[in-house]
Amino acid sequence: MGDYFDTQMMTAEPSEALAWLQEHYGRVDIQVEDGSFAEHAVGDCGFALRRLLWKCRAEVHYEADRFYFATSTPGYAWRIGSAEGEYSVEPGIVQPGHELVGHADDSSVQLVAFDAGHLTETARAIYGDDSLSVRFDGTGPVSPRMRDYWLATVRWSLTQLPVLGEPLVRAHVYRALASATLEAFPLAGDPRERRASALEQAAIYAAATAWMDDHASLPVTAADAARAAGTSAAGLRRAFVANGTLARTPEGYLAQARISAAHADLVASDPTGSTIAQIALRWGFADAAGFAAAYREAYGSDPQATLER
Repeated sequence: MGDYFDTQMMTAEPSEALAWLQEHYGRVDIQVEDGSFAEHAVGDCGFALRRLLWKCRAEVHYEADRFYFATSTPGYAWRIGSAEGEYSVEPGIVQPGHELVGHADDSSVQLVAFDAGHLTETARAIYGDDSLSVRFDGTGPVSPRMRDYWLATVRWSLTQLPVLGEPLVRAHVYRALASATLEAFPLAGDPRERRASALEQAAIYAAATAWMDDHASLPVTAADAARAAGTSAAGLRRAFVANGTLARTPEGYLAQARISAAHADLVASDPTGSTIAQIALRWGFADAAGFAAAYREAYGSDPQATLER
């Protein structure tokens, strides 16, 4: 995911607030009494964390073009069709095509926004269903426990804002938020089938990573790991997309396992009897220079410095 942005604004002019909202959200109309409006938005083309501060009383009409999951301080009532609520009482969903009528009264609203295509792609990877279409039944979380889990994930994500410009951090935050959202809110379809699929993906991932950890010193490949885990190469890739935190591909995980093992060897070896080239070759790196570059990226130091400590 690219197109990272970190934008904010504050205004006491209703026309400026409306122009901002229409630029960033699309079809919006507002009626604002005296006061101010502010927003801080951080994210990219796949997702965003957005905080809207309504220091006023306002009525908002909005037709959503993506998924929004909202929570707020007291003072933001909403209506979508015949459903209505207050975001401070329970987090809520606004889905693409929904028309929201919101009533803000000196309230702060925290939004987690997802591009529909990105969220669908993530859901298909997690549940192993390439035909899955993301839609939610209902407007709130599936249970109080899952509500609290989602809110805790959002709070953690907000602590990452200072470093969200880093692509790997942003990918990790997106993954955590998307997974929590798909589990906490009532995704349409049979949850038992999705749960079974998710558990199967997790089992494949666990089996494959354990096998790669045990066989990292041998000339094995991702295809060998797939066979050992009882799946296809494509199935293993889906399992990594759904569960991978250290690496998003089996090849990436195997490389990291070998770098980690080589690091342990460097720490334990006698520099008078071992060389970087020997240790690199032992763990499958025929090119010592390539190994050194990968090691520096992983550990932030030169392998020779580690060996000579």
